Amino acid sequence: MAVRRKGGKVVSRSLMTLGLVSLLATPRLAAQVGYPPSSSPYRDISRGSSLTFMVGYLGGDGGSLGIGLRHGMTYGVLYDLRTSGFVTGGLALTYMDLERDVLDADAPKATRRTGPFKQTIINPEGILQFNLTGGKAWHHIAPFFIGGVGYALGSDVKSDTSGFQFGNRFTVSPGFGFRYFLGSHLHVRFEARRHFWKLKYPSSYLEDPANDPTGSPVITDGKTSDWMSSWWMIGGLSFSF
Repeated sequence: MAVRRKGGKVVSRSLMTLGLVSLLATPRLAAQVGYPPSSSPYRDISRGSSLTFMVGYLGGDGGSLGIGLRHGMTYGVLYDLRTSGFVTGGLALTYMDLERDVLDADAPKATRRTGPFKQTIINPEGILQFNLTGGKAWHHIAPFFIGGVGYALGSDVKSDTSGFQFGNRFTVSPGFGFRYFLGSHLHVRFEARRHFWKLKYPSSYLEDPANDPTGSPVITDGKTSDWMSSWWMIGGLSFSF
């Protein structure tokens, strides 16, 4: 009986010692796997909504005839809703203060171009954003791919009597960018997009100029439409709620 009691005490002490060693070793092993929360380069991005005030610059060469929209500042506001870590949807409204040249189809080629003249655009868009780091920011940075589909509403340029007006056009603008988080409710964003819209030219561009019977028309290949693209750089300040 004495031997059994002594053996039981030895076993009990051994188990207690093993348990104590395991408890002491656990924090060290945990520290070797991943990052402690306080020093991790990743931070969660809270779900919800953001309101962004944006300023940008739209370039472009005016298309094949050089009379499309180009060179100007843009001002807009974006509302987005983060329903998942990877995808963000939103709506944007942008005012574009641009310029373009005017062609007089009846004038000789050397003197038919005048300008530039002011052209303003109101461009509402639906936005879809794909967040490359999901619902987290890495060192406060969250890169993304973005795509916008919109409908541009153009003002009239009264000095253009040739029949060409920008009118209203569908737009597509894919691109990429990143957000830099200054805090849980404030971040800045930058986007670089390629903005596409289609121009349609009047039939008068196919006719010989009335004031230059020996001259050639504005369009000589019969194509009365033209896809135009411009680089669009945008920066903004966002407030989350």
